[in-house]
Amino acid sequence: MAIENAEAMTGLGRPTWLEIDLARIRGNYSTVRDLVPVQTHIMCVLKDDAYGHGAVRVARALQEAGADWFALTTLEEALKLRNAGITGRMLVFGSVPKTAVPLAIRHHIAMSIPSQDAGQEMSTSAGHERVTVHLKVDTGMGRAGVLADGAMDALRSLHELENVDVEGLYSHFSCADSDASYSSMQFRRFEKLLHQATVEGIRPPIAHISNSAGILTMKQAMLEAVRPGLLLYGLSPLEGVPIPGLKPALSFKTRVVACKEVPAGYGISYGRTYLTFKPTLVALLPVGYSDGYSRMLSNKASVLIRGRRAPVIGRVTMDIVMVDVSDVPGVRVGDEVVLIGEAGGQRITAGDLGSLMRSISWEVLTLVGKLVPRVYLDGDSPAP
Repeated sequence: MAIENAEAMTGLGRPTWLEIDLARIRGNYSTVRDLVPVQTHIMCVLKDDAYGHGAVRVARALQEAGADWFALTTLEEALKLRNAGITGRMLVFGSVPKTAVPLAIRHHIAMSIPSQDAGQEMSTSAGHERVTVHLKVDTGMGRAGVLADGAMDALRSLHELENVDVEGLYSHFSCADSDASYSSMQFRRFEKLLHQATVEGIRPPIAHISNSAGILTMKQAMLEAVRPGLLLYGLSPLEGVPIPGLKPALSFKTRVVACKEVPAGYGISYGRTYLTFKPTLVALLPVGYSDGYSRMLSNKASVLIRGRRAPVIGRVTMDIVMVDVSDVPGVRVGDEVVLIGEAGGQRITAGDLGSLMRSISWEVLTLVGKLVPRVYLDGDSPAP
């Protein structure tokens, strides 16, 4: 059934597609739910189209599983979910244009405040309406947010604005996956701020700092909410550390469109970076860097065909990849090829490709082109 669905989705284009298993998304949410205290909210991070999985379909699946809070980068992303019937609370991390603040208020979407001045501007833009905000604090990430030393002044300023409801105070770990000491320092800074805010009676009801890695490594930092991203999609943010219960929700697939045998010493693809050392059966796959299969995978990655690994040979081109199928018996045009996913008891993960690219699984997932069809499954059946 999944194959037929894939064929319908690819239509007259190239037979290359993503499969997203919504049952696994729901299962991963349940796994995260078991990792955090029952009173801690789970703010599901769906930015960049749910890491390439498709934000609307993923949000619906998560809402079915009990999720009631979602985090996005832009107001546009949040409104797309609202228009699709997602009813949970929402927080926009990125900046919202002044003219769009009333729109966010109308759709009950909270916004992030990265500085004291931004709070005043948002209050002015809200006019007579009340606006809900979360103040972002830079405890050591070196990105957006007011520095920890100035956070109390910013918080006091926000509380003086009559039309601003400060729902949240948050920060972000920069290396919870790799540096426990630095993460602990960040959390101490954040705790100090929360204590001072409590003493002055202006502590927001929701404090949050833990991302996926923080959930796993900083148990003391759960607070009122956590912000899982990668965990929801079934991948571990800790390199080489599997998380029981998590299952990757995404598979990246294509099909063999041609096979040809070339002699020994034959150059493959641009630049002749690969020379065959024996007569070689080469399969052509209709996928390339325009689809998000990175050029950095040239001569490094492998794919799964008929349950066996076949190495990528030569440079990955814009829309064609060559693989050596000499050791895969019976390969023929039309065979399914797994670029990310499982087949024959073997697995290739986004993290595997990220390592080969000297990058991370987050980038691998979000590189997949928007024009690559998404096919949704619910376990072994096509999703309605």
